[in-house]
Amino acid sequence: MSSFRKRHVQKPVPGTRTSPQTGQIITSSGNPSFDVIFGGGLPVGSICLIEEDKYVTFSKVLAKYFIAEGVVSGQSVLLGSLDDDPQELMRKLPKPLNDDEVEIEKSTEQENGEFSQNGLRIAWRYNDLPPVNSEQIPSKIGHHFNLMEHMDKNLLDFVDTLLWNGNSYVNSDEVDDDYDCGLGDEDNVFSAIESNTESKDDTDQNTTSSSSGSNISCKEVDLEQERINAAAALLSGNSNETLRIQNATKLQVDAVQAPIILGQKQNNNCEKIFNNSKYQRFLKLVQSFAKEEKFSSSTLVYRSLCRICITSLGSPLWYDEEFPKNILKFLTVLRGIVRNSVSVCFITMPMHLISKYDESLVPKIRNLVDYAIELESFSGSEHETNNAFKEYNGLIHLHKITAVNTLTAYMPETSDLAFKLRRKKFVIEKLHLPPEMQEDIKENMQTFSCSGGSSASATSMDF
Repeated sequence: MSSFRKRHVQKPVPGTRTSPQTGQIITSSGNPSFDVIFGGGLPVGSICLIEEDKYVTFSKVLAKYFIAEGVVSGQSVLLGSLDDDPQELMRKLPKPLNDDEVEIEKSTEQENGEFSQNGLRIAWRYNDLPPVNSEQIPSKIGHHFNLMEHMDKNLLDFVDTLLWNGNSYVNSDEVDDDYDCGLGDEDNVFSAIESNTESKDDTDQNTTSSSSGSNISCKEVDLEQERINAAAALLSGNSNETLRIQNATKLQVDAVQAPIILGQKQNNNCEKIFNNSKYQRFLKLVQSFAKEEKFSSSTLVYRSLCRICITSLGSPLWYDEEFPKNILKFLTVLRGIVRNSVSVCFITMPMHLISKYDESLVPKIRNLVDYAIELESFSGSEHETNNAFKEYNGLIHLHKITAVNTLTAYMPETSDLAFKLRRKKFVIEKLHLPPEMQEDIKENMQTFSCSGGSSASATSMDF
């Protein structure tokens, strides 16, 4: 009997490719020059931390790139933020460019002479060398975007998106800004179910008292549509639960298993690991979203990539009495969710504020992510008026690069990187110092002797 078995080749996830350096499945961050830092793109199952600049200008641009790439690639996007309005952020995504527009833009930049702004002529022997401040070579995946124009709203209609602002979440089919499902507020969900079941018991006390526990008929609980979606999303992860939605306005719970659900309310305090309910609400939303079959790594049919973006995590709106414990627990659980699904996470954090709250938190947070990159802006600093950095808007510091599912991590050619925000795009380049164009005045000054003649300075004398 032959032991030959046909090999089942998994279809590649849309918007991803295999990295030639590490053999990992990678996806674009939305910015081609930013992908070079990771060796072509972000590995699937990784968490990238962007340490925000002081005025949250450039980190928000990278977050828009990350979300826009998921929309254009047809991937699912989960966006959560307490400081920004998620719907407003989605409306201001940059416009994608096609291949012809990208080529036209490159040729226009070369004609304008961006690499020779001073108008200097180079010696013929150095004419064939590449320019020092050339933009890093982009990867083969990903798209180019125009920051001056916004994305067409029709593109957002065909993408599965989930937006969370702390108290509510809005699905791609929902457009109401005040939509509140109460997800994560387990006490309210279960108290609503319990109060409705108790009211039913009062009206049907004669019939229910005579019936046994196994023959109790199904009871209809009238809840609002928000509570229906909340309870379903809350318990959908457990296959043994019997909570199910019969139609768009009514929820039926089997009375046989209703005590199991109500018993979970009593043990709810033991299951809570966060004192701040915001962390638990968002993690439950992420877990229910990432548990869909299309995000499973074992699925052989159709798989999709889940992009999780959290902006300004750890800002003062997330603070409480036990903020250090909550933020570390949150990142630990989030890392487990991302690792066990076909997803990638992009987080921005105001690390300069967190360091003032507790300086020991900074290395602990970096230890719980795969990539930690700091954006140092020149705005409001002494570098803003320095001629050596006049071409750039800030520096990039690589604090951590992890080897995800590989023996060695990809390291970029150089860690001396700077970024500039142009009119239409965000560019990361190799840091270089401009040539010294001004001679020192003291070197050109001549010293006069007592006889009225001039003599060369001591620094210019040859021995």
